[in-house]
Amino acid sequence: MKYYILNTAKFANECIKFQVYGSTNSNWLANIEIDDVIFISQFNYKSQDIYGPFKICKTLFYDKKIIYPDQKFYYRIEIKPMNLKTIEETDLYLQSIRDKNLNFSCRLIGLIQQNKHLHSINLTENEGRFLLNTLTNYGKVVKVDANTNNPTPDSKPLEVNLEFLANKNHLFKKNFFSSESDLESYILLSLKDRGSTIFKNFSEIFNYYSNNNITTSVIYNQFIFNNAYPSDIVIINDANINILELKKDPISKASINVIKKEFKKYCYYSLFSSRLPINNTKRRMNFYLIFPKNQDANINKVLKNEFSLIINSINEFRKNNFGIIQYYINDNKLIFEALRDIKN
Repeated sequence: MKYYILNTAKFANECIKFQVYGSTNSNWLANIEIDDVIFISQFNYKSQDIYGPFKICKTLFYDKKIIYPDQKFYYRIEIKPMNLKTIEETDLYLQSIRDKNLNFSCRLIGLIQQNKHLHSINLTENEGRFLLNTLTNYGKVVKVDANTNNPTPDSKPLEVNLEFLANKNHLFKKNFFSSESDLESYILLSLKDRGSTIFKNFSEIFNYYSNNNITTSVIYNQFIFNNAYPSDIVIINDANINILELKKDPISKASINVIKKEFKKYCYYSLFSSRLPINNTKRRMNFYLIFPKNQDANINKVLKNEFSLIINSINEFRKNNFGIIQYYINDNKLIFEALRDIKN
């Protein structure tokens, strides 16, 4: 079970009424599973309120039913309120006074405020339990008047699965993803199936480093190490932090500067992040850049060298590794393969 904050600027009432939360892209909700606990945050100039808890009762699907006025948000999950209450942002501070841990609430409030434009924020277990305690101690009861009638009877919800994503991206005709968010969703959904080819691909890639088993890891997506800059996929265990940065297109010289900034943000911010449960300097950090095959070998060398230069300042604190993973189609199967030897 994991915890999430789902953000909305003005549609909290609709989410509660129809017991559905929607987003514009598949990746924001792809990692959420049945019985995960979510909170809905509605931050705007009028209010800074958090509603919850809700449990997930239906995972990611695609539905054109009109729920949110003048907005699409077709990628959706179904939610079930559990003793629904609401708190204000300031109640988080009250809870931290009660817990004698002011720094914790300040970091959490900053996390929510700075990322209210995101659809979904992965929470750590400590953050999720803190929100539950705050709702218990300071929450006001919210009356649930559910209305799940379909305003558009012709709407036919579709399960968002690997077949859906492959067809949407014409994957086996073009041999690459049109959407980076769908590439992320495809990986996340595949990692839930231990018998899938992609799960086996990533297990083999990760097992190159000791004690780096996916089955004993926690998988996050759009994970924020500090208060901003979500990384695509982060897979964490006691010995390793695996950061997966995805690119739907091959890397070009023009994109190197952007990638250098991503190297810095995720490598530096993961080093002493308070959002990770144990001392991060005891972990190995493995940064994987993922993009379509047929990359220029010279670009691969440049990427390796740039990574080495950037992590030179933090090598004394932690072991940092860099890897390139390329994806391609073989016999109508999507394959992910690591480049183990990038020679200078």
